[in-house]
Amino acid sequence: MKTVFSKTNLPAFLLLLILLPAFTSCEKDKKPSLRGDIVGEWELKSFTVDGVELKGSIVLASEMEFEAYSGSNGDFKWSINYIDGSSEIVSGDYTLDEEDAEVELENNTGERLKFDVEINGDDLELSGTLEGERYELKAERD
Repeated sequence: MKTVFSKTNLPAFLLLLILLPAFTSCEKDKKPSLRGDIVGEWELKSFTVDGVELKGSIVLASEMEFEAYSGSNGDFKWSINYIDGSSEIVSGDYTLDEEDAEVELENNTGERLKFDVEINGDDLELSGTLEGERYELKAERD
């Protein structure tokens, strides 16, 4: 009886071992999302307004930091150091529209900036028209 039980269960056991990896890999790979990809610190490499490069002539250095969403938005901080030695820090909340690939920044005084956003690995591009001027920012992940 013991050998009959072993012989009938061996093929079933082997079949289970073969099929088990298929069941564990059925979960679809998650598609990268802007919400996850934007999180982190970004160093601006280019900052242009209407095609004029400001980095190096007016802006000495600039960094942006996006924290992970907590609820319906996330926190951001944008620091800008100018050639003349002055600096400013803008902070507030950001929201992402993943379908339209847009990020909206709302600072602590309620002012809003909306950019088209594109992330390719460690490269971030933000572009948009603000008060009639075309802004383009290019950054790399720190």
